[in-house]
Amino acid sequence: MFVLFCIFVCASAGRFTTAKHVMTGQPHEVPANSTKVVTVARFAVVEFNKANTEDQFSYKIVNITSAKIQVVAGINYILDVQLGRTVCKKSDTVDGEPCDFHSESKELQCNFIITEVPWEDLRVLTRKKCHEHKC
Repeated sequence: MFVLFCIFVCASAGRFTTAKHVMTGQPHEVPANSTKVVTVARFAVVEFNKANTEDQFSYKIVNITSAKIQVVAGINYILDVQLGRTVCKKSDTVDGEPCDFHSESKELQCNFIITEVPWEDLRVLTRKKCHEHKC
């Protein structure tokens, strides 16, 4: 079973590797616009919006500025994401994606770590650290 686990993790991470050698367990850069990174980033923003009690408005992704993955007992996605406040209140929408940006712009620069364990169908936002982004 452990061998199958290793094969699965290596195969999953192999989609993102480049020609250069990466040590096991070491984070390495992946394309910030890849489908998987965008999906995981949206998950992180939904979780951020649920936990953000300081603001009544939802945030959505302005830009994913950096993306890395790290193979651990699962896969860590380490993302730097710029968020913008929307006109939608958190109670109006789950993900903030269909909402327009607020006229009184407020942007946050966030570092998210999302841990995914695909074989357990588990995805958790394990770190969210945000500060106001000055334009």
